[in-house]
Amino acid sequence: MNEPELTDDAVVELAREGGVAYIPMLAGRRRIVIAQLTDEQRQRLIEILHQALPLAQSPGQADSPGRGDQRFYRLQITWTTRQTDMLLLIPESKAPPSFVELWREGEGCICKP
Repeated sequence: MNEPELTDDAVVELAREGGVAYIPMLAGRRRIVIAQLTDEQRQRLIEILHQALPLAQSPGQADSPGRGDQRFYRLQITWTTRQTDMLLLIPESKAPPSFVELWREGEGCICKP
């Protein structure tokens, strides 16, 4: 899978979904605006996504995450000046620890010194 270019017009959104019952509070939606990051923070975000993207799948496939009670992370990257976006699903059981931390802490994860 080609890695997305995180230009200043990109917005990264993360959420945890799936499971037996949907509880909005547990989704923990995160929104990261690339233009608001320093170069160092942007590089850290790229490293985290680099670890997670090989595990991601497009929605709607027969083997896509989310069947039954399986939890998964939804990763969406939207470019505000282009009419395009990327939507990927990552099984919770396979997500790298750095990606889970990004979901839990949002920008706080990449803003650490």
